[in-house]
Amino acid sequence: MDENFKIKALLLVGPTGAGKTPLGRVLEERGFQGARVHHFDFGEELRKIASNQTKVSQEVVDLVKSILAEGRLLTPEEYFIFLETLDEFIGRKGYKEGEFIVLNGFPRDLKQAEFIEGHLDIVCVINLSVTFDVLYYRLKHDPAGDRKGRIDDTPQLVAKKLAWFFERNIPLVDYYKRKGAKVLEVVVDKEDTGETLYQKLLSLLK
Repeated sequence: MDENFKIKALLLVGPTGAGKTPLGRVLEERGFQGARVHHFDFGEELRKIASNQTKVSQEVVDLVKSILAEGRLLTPEEYFIFLETLDEFIGRKGYKEGEFIVLNGFPRDLKQAEFIEGHLDIVCVINLSVTFDVLYYRLKHDPAGDRKGRIDDTPQLVAKKLAWFFERNIPLVDYYKRKGAKVLEVVVDKEDTGETLYQKLLSLLK
């Protein structure tokens, strides 16, 4: 990672099923404010590492395999995996100064945000705002087409995920707001796709 400049980043925030990944893919296709965008889906990158599709160290490969097998989040001692994974990603994508990285899946809380401070300049937080009823519908019906092969969640589990999201992510959004990042709230509806979310985002930027 080039230490001469901070990587400019957009942070996608929202619970599972809100549409972060579909929106991230459209941002990568269309760009942001005239600049090229690279969608860094941390979960997807971890799965690539576990299946030996990247050029990270063997230490990271072994760690990621165990993390995915256990279905757990990274511990603070394992946060370095994010930086090594991002470094490999930007090299693979040919990232250049002035372009944007869209962060999807990391940071998720204040500890993670503090860890990446100094490495990334998060200039904009895109907060996908969704109600319980809308989220439950989206998880059941998959309007954005990014949840194929995933087991439908029960209302109880969805409620737990939403409560967990608010507990961790509201302070995260406030943290970046205090840092001077622009915070854009995109209201998610039942049938929103990556394209419709992108159009809503554009309307907020006008």
